[in-house]
Amino acid sequence: MGSIIWNKMKHDVKVKLLNEQHKRLFDTLKELYCAMEDKSDKAALLRILNNLSMYIKEHLGTEEALLEKYNYPGLEEQREQHKLFVDKIEEFKKDFENNKFMLYFDMAIFLKSWIANHIEEIDRKYSNFLNDKGVY
Repeated sequence: MGSIIWNKMKHDVKVKLLNEQHKRLFDTLKELYCAMEDKSDKAALLRILNNLSMYIKEHLGTEEALLEKYNYPGLEEQREQHKLFVDKIEEFKKDFENNKFMLYFDMAIFLKSWIANHIEEIDRKYSNFLNDKGVY
């Protein structure tokens, strides 16, 4: 299982700030893969979970506030999707506390799926909408 790299054709949402925040999620996924390959200890996994928690606070809040500011018609879909992301990260935290076997793999599968289904599909829907509002 290999990491994925941010690709302008597939992942660009045409808003610089949001792209930069998305790239941090790719970096976190890469860090997760490195930790898996190195058979890192729990400290590495805890650091990754903490990075994801910070990502939630910064990125999801920024994205929702921007979409709300411009009355994006797909805002509720975004909020629902974001809640699923938050819930899954909370589940991973509990799994970590319970020493769940294969947590690295579960997290990697989830993050790859999130990138493919959320960033590549759901987030890209707002690109032109925000650009039409003068947001780049």
